[in-house]
Amino acid sequence: MFEDSTEDLERSKGIIAMLIKLANVDDEAVAIERRFIMDVADQLGLAKADLLEVAKNPDDFELQPPEGEQERMNILYYLLFTMRVDGVIKEEEERLCHKAGLRLGFNENLTTDLIGIMKKYMKEDVPPKVMLDAIRTYLN
Repeated sequence: MFEDSTEDLERSKGIIAMLIKLANVDDEAVAIERRFIMDVADQLGLAKADLLEVAKNPDDFELQPPEGEQERMNILYYLLFTMRVDGVIKEEEERLCHKAGLRLGFNENLTTDLIGIMKKYMKEDVPPKVMLDAIRTYLN
């Protein structure tokens, strides 16, 4: 995914840490949130030992935004879908998502619009076109 394997590992740990923090907003990640985070860890190529390390101390790992816009957008997607996977989006989850979106370099209004889409399609699959249309609004 990224060029430097050490940087890649640290970035992946930071992504997973942010997802864990988001899932823990309601004091405990439910099974579906844990499964989603494990799936993301697999996609990122994170070893089980690394995942367990992050899960024990998520505050020890900081989100390190990559330079590429597509890679940053993937991280935002992970956050958005982690937020909605349990069927409930809480205000604190939204605040964390906004904070991460800004850290990733995205317009706050884009993050707000994408959270709105997550809420609108809470009980069904999010149409990719709807997400892309929202993103296109903010492209230069």
